[in-house]
Amino acid sequence: MRAAVRFLVFVSIGMACGAAQADCSSLQVAEWLVGEWQGTRGANRLVERWEKLSAQTFEGKGTTTRDAKVVESEELRLVLMEQRVFYVAKVAQNALPVAFALTQCDGQRLVFENPAHDFPKKLEYQLTGPTTFSVRVSAGERGYTLTFNRL
Repeated sequence: MRAAVRFLVFVSIGMACGAAQADCSSLQVAEWLVGEWQGTRGANRLVERWEKLSAQTFEGKGTTTRDAKVVESEELRLVLMEQRVFYVAKVAQNALPVAFALTQCDGQRLVFENPAHDFPKKLEYQLTGPTTFSVRVSAGERGYTLTFNRL
């Protein structure tokens, strides 16, 4: 009898934990990212704008301005392909877009990785409050963190 009760408790806990986990094979886990966000890095103003185009594609645009002039821009996408989510970035430093696979997620955190890329190898988006998120851009110990506020 005790073994049966312990088994039922174990199964119930496992089911509850599984229910709390996010589905990393859907863009629904990234819905909080949609909108316009602003941050700073030194004298630079950073803006990320994300729009939901469909259940399979979010489109983003990142711009860095200094003294009201654009000094850098990037085209971003979150795409669902073959039941996996990818973060795809087209930046001036690379001739071709670079894809990062979503490797971890929950309701407030998205981790994208590409171990074959030089820098960065990992992007960690973390919702830190109702109107703020941070992104850790890294390759091993090397990296930096940016903080954004919803506009």
